[in-house]
Amino acid sequence: KTGVSWGSAGLGSPHHLVGELFREEAGLGNMTHVPYRGAAPAVQDVIGGQIPAMWADSATIIPFLGEKKLKAIGVASPARIDVLPKVATLQEQGLKGFEGYAWQGIVVPKGSSAEVVKKFSQSLQFALADTRTKARLAAMGVEPMPGSSEQMEKFVSNERSKWGRVITANNIKLD
Repeated sequence: KTGVSWGSAGLGSPHHLVGELFREEAGLGNMTHVPYRGAAPAVQDVIGGQIPAMWADSATIIPFLGEKKLKAIGVASPARIDVLPKVATLQEQGLKGFEGYAWQGIVVPKGSSAEVVKKFSQSLQFALADTRTKARLAAMGVEPMPGSSEQMEKFVSNERSKWGRVITANNIKLD
């Protein structure tokens, strides 16, 4: 028995990894991953009823939520997101400690001077504090995580460990 199918934007994508983490932590061993070649075809198949659910980033699905073609049932971030304030986190729904969300950061080559790192960091913090930037990011469903380069380094290290374990435990290989 294959259980419930769920889609993602592709094999090894952040959406795939968070789905596997969810399956593990929720104790749902009989869920079947259906990898797509991008989020758009997966969204269309959820709307069309070919698959019952998918993991997706908020920026991808917000237009479809507004059109009532999709329904968000939970967010995997540690707190509710501003663009979907009525959608509870998976932690609030009983999956304690569950976090799985995509993030992006600015990086520089290893060995870059402290001055270069500081300059990029200050520029990033300035941009993230700008009202227009905040509004643009919010409209896309993106929530900034401002912080120092040290905080980013620690965050990346923790993410590498967490997702490395998920990849190894589920024998995830890229095509």
